Amino acid sequence: MAVRVSATPAEGTALRDRIIDAASKVFIEEGYESFSMRRVAQEVGCSQMAMYRHFANKEALTQHLCSELYSRFATKMNREIEAASDPREQLHRFIAALIRFATSYPDHYSLIFLERHTNPEENSEREQLGKEFIQKIHGIVRSLLDADTPDSVVQTKLRQLLTCLHGTAALLIAHPKAYGLTRQKALDDVEATFRGLLGY
Repeated sequence: MAVRVSATPAEGTALRDRIIDAASKVFIEEGYESFSMRRVAQEVGCSQMAMYRHFANKEALTQHLCSELYSRFATKMNREIEAASDPREQLHRFIAALIRFATSYPDHYSLIFLERHTNPEENSEREQLGKEFIQKIHGIVRSLLDADTPDSVVQTKLRQLLTCLHGTAALLIAHPKAYGLTRQKALDDVEATFRGLLGY
């Protein structure tokens, strides 16, 4: 009778990383409807039982993937913003990148911004990442307003800007024809709103 050899910690970490990469691939290529522990296990080339040693169920894997995707999203957005020095150009690059992301990866966008999961630890981690990223956008908005603008006004304008951006992205994903939206029209609409709110 063969003796089962337990995986080493390094092997366990490597398998976990492969599971996360495969889950992301399945999610990108096939969407949430095809996303299951069985499908991801097929992609990885391991048993479902091996997956359950790392993630208790589909919800746990989805929640982790959501945090991972948000972290990658924030990194990408930061790179876009930091590629410019002028705050107006930084906002333009941010808007364009987010609209592009929403239309290229609608399932990712929905998972990151429109789903709230049950694990408070995962939600807390995602909200902390969100706060750090929004603080960067806050700094750009602040720089485009008069120096004596109260912070409460800056915060209100920031919320209005993000509401416009995310609302437009959601409509572009879900009902583009009903609202006459294309990627370019969405970008133009959001930028016009930003210019109006910030006065530039």
